[in-house]
Amino acid sequence: MENKNNIQAEHGQKLKEVIDTWIEGWNEKNLDKIMETYADTAELYDPKIKEFYVDTFVLEGKDKIKEYFSIIMKLFPELKVKPLGLWIKGYDTILEYYVYTTSETKIDIVSKFYINKYYKIQGHFVYYGLSYKEVKEEGNKD
Repeated sequence: MENKNNIQAEHGQKLKEVIDTWIEGWNEKNLDKIMETYADTAELYDPKIKEFYVDTFVLEGKDKIKEYFSIIMKLFPELKVKPLGLWIKGYDTILEYYVYTTSETKIDIVSKFYINKYYKIQGHFVYYGLSYKEVKEEGNKD
């Protein structure tokens, strides 16, 4: 039983390392570091993709994902990722985080990563919340 627990702990640590590297890559503005975490045949599902590629919201393959991320980096040179929580089950991870596009504007995002047996991101689904400026306090009905 102890050996099984060690294997599970090691597996969880490897998954966490993939996500940590992904976060570090964004915060360092290091596109190559980000792309190290993706499988060659990875798929990215992101509703914001439609703003740049009108016929799809899915990018297939590492090269397409890299092209998209390079656009994001050019548009938001101050972009920073602040992790809020990470949940791991099997090979799936869910990361909740803020993306700061400026020092005053943040977006709440949840990403679900499907990580393959080689510890590379195979599938990445992005879900957006409201930016901080869009959230209004309830209760004041003046």
